[in-house]
Amino acid sequence: MPFQRDDGGVLDELALAQRPADGDRFELREPFVYLDPRSGVRYRVPAAGEADARATDLASVPHPLWSLVASYGRQSAPALLHDHRSQIAEQLAERDRSAALAQRREDDRVFRTALREQGVPLVRAWLMWAWVSADRERTFRGALGWVFLGQAVLGALAVMAGIVLAWWHPVWLALAAGALLAALLWGRLAPLQLLLTGSGAVLAPIVVVHLVPLAVFRGIEAVVELVSGGDPAGVVRPTVAQRRRRRSAP
Repeated sequence: MPFQRDDGGVLDELALAQRPADGDRFELREPFVYLDPRSGVRYRVPAAGEADARATDLASVPHPLWSLVASYGRQSAPALLHDHRSQIAEQLAERDRSAALAQRREDDRVFRTALREQGVPLVRAWLMWAWVSADRERTFRGALGWVFLGQAVLGALAVMAGIVLAWWHPVWLALAAGALLAALLWGRLAPLQLLLTGSGAVLAPIVVVHLVPLAVFRGIEAVVELVSGGDPAGVVRPTVAQRRRRRSAP
């Protein structure tokens, strides 16, 4: 049982408080522990009011993509663990960015392991690991991190373009092959670059197909809000501040 209560018992629930009541941030009310089966390291996630505790949005998935990967569920405990470890890495980066980067790479691996321990499907777990790892490189490696992330985006576009254009002539497959081969230039990060490039090429059309009807529905909601005297901007994600302004308006 890798996830445990602070007293060593089985973690059979996550005590979370939604703060504010209509917001998208949560506070952990009871601490818990994760025992990494690979390294044997014991990680403790503090509750609100303890040192280093902070609010979380659980799994940091953009709101429009929640139907593909939810912000909560089997991934909740690993996401809380990763949020806490990321905060520690940010504090360490103020003194030693290289050490912070090394720590985050291990923490990201622990996150992937914890996802699988919780029964998150293999593809989803590896994709979530890839996303947080890409953000790690961007955060801690400066310009080189942005180059890494940019190559993943351009590589995914190149793979998609090569596959589509190959219907006219197979030679265009060289474009896709070149993008994948370029990932090998990153050495130890090549597997991550390959995963980001390949998954980006596969998922981009799926995300577009998903977002188009969602945009239409949000547009309908916005029109209805406008006609009814409501707040059209609130259909994206209403906030407490917006609601308070509406209540206080004359």
